[in-house]
Amino acid sequence: MSSLIAMGAGGAATVTTMYLYVGVRGKNKIKVQDDAVPFWAFGIGLLAANAGTAFQQLTGIGEQLGASLQGNAALGDWQTGATAAVLTIAVFGLKARPWKDALCGAIAPSLYASAGGFWAIPASVLSGLIHSFVS
Repeated sequence: MSSLIAMGAGGAATVTTMYLYVGVRGKNKIKVQDDAVPFWAFGIGLLAANAGTAFQQLTGIGEQLGASLQGNAALGDWQTGATAAVLTIAVFGLKARPWKDALCGAIAPSLYASAGGFWAIPASVLSGLIHSFVS
């Protein structure tokens, strides 16, 4: 056993996704409060970055979102950090909605990593910690 849990990134991403899905529905023994959804989804996004091809599309969404806003001439000088700030405000500033928070939380790690600077700190530190537990 090379880690504490020894699931691998792909297994951990699948288990976490299933836990979030079952918990959000609220009709089962597992309960995930709406306010906790972005944090669970952020963990899924971190695991997806190290998982197999089934999860690689998830990490690409954040990068594509940032690139599409940067390439929009109507917005002027737009950097990936602005996209990360808008995403963060959408998650924590708007009313908690599981579908919105799950999507935004899952794409946040790749977006934060591509933004770099201050934004990359939570993604890189937490990714290292989670990876050491599951792989």
